[in-house]
Amino acid sequence: MNAMPCPDLETRRLLLRKLSLADVDDLFQVFSDEEATVYVPRNKHVDKTETLNHLKNLIKRMDEGKTLVWSVVDKKDKRVIGTVNLYLKQDRAASIGAVICRERWGKGIATEALREVISFGFDQMELIRIEGKCESNHAASEKVLKKLGMTYEGTLRKEVIINGIPRDVKVYSVLIDECNASFRDVSMR
Repeated sequence: MNAMPCPDLETRRLLLRKLSLADVDDLFQVFSDEEATVYVPRNKHVDKTETLNHLKNLIKRMDEGKTLVWSVVDKKDKRVIGTVNLYLKQDRAASIGAVICRERWGKGIATEALREVISFGFDQMELIRIEGKCESNHAASEKVLKKLGMTYEGTLRKEVIINGIPRDVKVYSVLIDECNASFRDVSMR
């Protein structure tokens, strides 16, 4: 696969721009937070070298055409507060992901950013299906997937290993014909 363009996207409160190694300082703050790793199959970063290597790996995967990764920038303070991803799959399908700094949890940031990524996936990439997964006990992530208009499809048993423990994962999805104009317009209000 060839690298896909990762254009800047914008919502009412956020700028989504292509991930850059220059984001390492802000993203180390996100990835080094123990709370941010409770429900994800990734260990907490203990130094910036880990974060830098993680960003290099993500950029390599973008260059290979496997994913698109945006840094989430708060328009008010210009700070990078997390990342959102669109992992490309076969047959015009993709999976979304987000990591947002803890101090911004519960403010609709992940929903706003992911809604814009989903719209981009359907409108510009002509995807047919976009899915989201969350650890089965992660109520906040499940709430985001529901807010995105996704439909629960089922639970994959022991799908991921988190902190050495196999965990179940809930799968949600939205299809292009379910994603109407009102969904796409919400992010700029």
